[in-house]
Amino acid sequence: MKKLVVFAAVVMMLVSCGCDSLVRTSAKSPGGVLDSAAGPSGNSKIVTFYVTGRGLEPESALTKGEAILMAERAAVADGYRQLVEKVRGVYVDALMKSGRGSINHDTIQVHTQSWLRGTEIMEITRGEYGITSARLRLRIRFAKDEMIWWPVGLSEDIKPVASVFGWWKKGGNS
Repeated sequence: MKKLVVFAAVVMMLVSCGCDSLVRTSAKSPGGVLDSAAGPSGNSKIVTFYVTGRGLEPESALTKGEAILMAERAAVADGYRQLVEKVRGVYVDALMKSGRGSINHDTIQVHTQSWLRGTEIMEITRGEYGITSARLRLRIRFAKDEMIWWPVGLSEDIKPVASVFGWWKKGGNS
C-alpha cells in the first residue's frame, strides 16, 4: 500500500511538472503567423497584404448606434474576405446554358475559405451615406523549402506534389 501511495505521488508530480512546462511554452510562443522560433535567415521573407473592406448601415437597424456597429462589422468581414481571396485564391464555379442563339441560364458561384491568423485592423472610418471602411493588414513570413515559398506555421507534412516525387532533383520529368 505504501508503494502505491509513493507511486501515485510521483506520477502526480510528473504530470503537474509536465503541465507547467506546457503552459510556460505556450505563453512564450508568438501565436501569430510571424513565427520567431525559426529566426531570421536568408530563406525567409515577410509579405504584407493590405485591404479596405466596406460596409453599409442597414435600414433594418433599430437604432443609429446599432446601424453603425453593424456597418463596422460588415466592413471588417468584407476585409477578411478580401484577405482570404488574396492569400488563398477563389474557387469559381460557372454554368451557362444557351439555346437558339441566346443564353437561357447563367450562374456564377464564388467560394473561398481559409484560416486567418494575425490580421490587424488598422483603422475604421465612417464616410458619407452610411458607408463604413475598415483597413486591414496581414503579415505572413514565408520560408523557402527547396524551390517553393511556404507560409510559416503550416504543418511540416504539407509538401508540393513535385517534392514528394522529387522530379526536379532527378533533372527532368522522369
